[in-house]
Amino acid sequence: MNKKQIIGVTACIIKNNKALLLKRSAREKFLPGYFEMPGGKVEFGEAPEVALKREIKEETKLTISVIAPFFTFSYTTDLNNIHTIDIQYLVKVISPLSSLKLSKEHDEFAWVKLDELNNYKITDAMKLAINKGFAAHCPK
Repeated sequence: MNKKQIIGVTACIIKNNKALLLKRSAREKFLPGYFEMPGGKVEFGEAPEVALKREIKEETKLTISVIAPFFTFSYTTDLNNIHTIDIQYLVKVISPLSSLKLSKEHDEFAWVKLDELNNYKITDAMKLAINKGFAAHCPK
């Protein structure tokens, strides 16, 4: 049994009390049609913050600056024996939001309020991360 470990990075992009979520392509093998925060995998030898900037640019064409990590979670998939550790970051979008353009990895995007999360197909782990992102971005 071949086992693999992956480090993922994810950006919590919040504007006007709404988080940017991307819908995974129906062609994806893992969680097709699910909404998620933008991000991806860290390549070997790459710093997580560098990977995050690269992934956001690839997936959305947006340029970001990284503020700070706010949450980390991990999960395993029995399908292919992969253990993923995901680092969630607060970020600031530098480019105009009007320049947002999706890669073929995603079918659509949505700006979602915290109380609207249950209207979208999102994993429980991602919902928890989004909740923590709102709490870190908009402390009471």
